[in-house]
Amino acid sequence: MDLLPDDLLADVLARLPPCSLAASRCVRKHWCAIIDTRRLLRADLLPLRLDGFFCVLRAPRNYDDDTLSVFFSRPSTACRINADLDIFDHCNGFLLLWDLVINPATRQRVPLPPFPKITTAGMEHFYRTEANIKLKESSEWPPSSFTTQVFSSRKWRWEERSFVREGEAAGTIADMRYRLEIRERQAVYLRGALYVHCKNDSVMRITLQNDKYQMIKSPAENQYVAYLGKCERGVYFGLLLEENNWVLKNDISLQAVVENFPNVYTDRYSTPWIVNYQTDVSEVQPEDESDWDFDSGIALHETKDKVATSYARMFFLGFHPYKKIAFFLLSSSRVVSYHLNTSKVQELGILNEFISSSFPYTPCWMGLFENN
Repeated sequence: MDLLPDDLLADVLARLPPCSLAASRCVRKHWCAIIDTRRLLRADLLPLRLDGFFCVLRAPRNYDDDTLSVFFSRPSTACRINADLDIFDHCNGFLLLWDLVINPATRQRVPLPPFPKITTAGMEHFYRTEANIKLKESSEWPPSSFTTQVFSSRKWRWEERSFVREGEAAGTIADMRYRLEIRERQAVYLRGALYVHCKNDSVMRITLQNDKYQMIKSPAENQYVAYLGKCERGVYFGLLLEENNWVLKNDISLQAVVENFPNVYTDRYSTPWIVNYQTDVSEVQPEDESDWDFDSGIALHETKDKVATSYARMFFLGFHPYKKIAFFLLSSSRVVSYHLNTSKVQELGILNEFISSSFPYTPCWMGLFENN
């Protein structure tokens, strides 16, 4: 295609579906220039869909495989995603690894500058062993201000920034005592603010524009199953509670889900989502740019035989970013979707892994840090 005139090349590119056209922008600078100058790609035509879930494991799967993450999705999506990644975090389709950011949809990666070293020159007399540090447990937490390192994609460097608290603290030092946790906490970025799930289940909202932050207290502290994520048009915080005295945005019962999906496996509602892509799959999976139909689930009802609900054995996989749907990993290794408006449930597949954290993956069809 290097020998094609620009007009003919533009005609060929214009026949591609939006996702393929967006991926073509990343192949060559010349192609990108043609697509942009002729306005072949309309951002409003790019699909907003949920492709699957990246799941970070507590430990490698086996002695021969040191992979610490898996990708749970339908086969047509899994064949395009490399799950063999050590993922630290994510944001809007970008994955953060140790020293680089990657975009799985466009196959791009950008190395990050090294994290600045913390200087200790002249500070030796301030350092103490943990046994010699005595903090008042009644002291408020978090402090009135704190300083942290922030990476700026515009300036392409790390910067030290301080944030000042607005409003009351979320608790005391005593509330932040160390406790062993096997599930990691989440952070969500939305409309210029970073929401961080803190140790006592409060949420810290950091506004980057004015260097302020405020604490949002949780209706229940130190719950075993909690999840912070984006859902539909805002930030949602999900808690699995035995009892609750608060009036919540959505108050649902998972008793029917537990009773209809016992530990004994059946395929009554099963749908073929898989863990990673198997190269020995005999049937070629067709390219599919549409979102999974989560609205076609069924409404479950509680049975007469009550089954004990152990929330400690359930895992909150996350929320659908564009629909009011929550996803759960049940104790029977089944993954189900639960529609918060209609209470319809779908079984998506089997995820028999020990997970420490998970997040929904939504493909981003634009380049990494385009136009800053």
